[in-house]
Amino acid sequence: MTPVDVLYDEYLSIVGYLNKNSQPSLSSDVNKYFKKVIVLSAASYFEHRVQEILVDFIVKETNNHIPALNFFKKKAIGMQYHTYFSWGEKGKPDKPGKNANSFFSLFGENFKKQAQERVKQSSELAEAMEAFLEIGHLRNILVHSNFAAYNFDNKTTEDVVDLYKCGIPFVTFIEELLLS
Repeated sequence: MTPVDVLYDEYLSIVGYLNKNSQPSLSSDVNKYFKKVIVLSAASYFEHRVQEILVDFIVKETNNHIPALNFFKKKAIGMQYHTYFSWGEKGKPDKPGKNANSFFSLFGENFKKQAQERVKQSSELAEAMEAFLEIGHLRNILVHSNFAAYNFDNKTTEDVVDLYKCGIPFVTFIEELLLS
């Protein structure tokens, strides 16, 4: 179970308790805020995993050369995640990025073509990529749009959790591409 799964279980327990005790207004409020927290948590989890994969990739490719690893951690991995992907249209929750080509191209044209072909061959992988990008896109909208006041009615908490679960195989795909 990931931390996002634990958070969702906590949400279900709280909402279940509130509904059982005839507190629909409080249940609605919990839903309103928890879905935002789950978006941020899912995006953060994906960022953490992709960064771990990149560190493992550098370790593998440099034969654990510590100066190279430190350089990549500081200049290419740390604080750069937001630049890896084209997340979507600013301020438009229904317009997430369409593909991960900007990320794939960071590893060269041949790598990009191979990754694109694999995504094209698998509708499940294409769906996972889209879900991954949508989570990142929604995260960006929330953190750049007055988080507490942002009206996030286009998704339910369950929609967000479904996107998260759907996006996990894309992170696994990145890991397979870089580490196998």
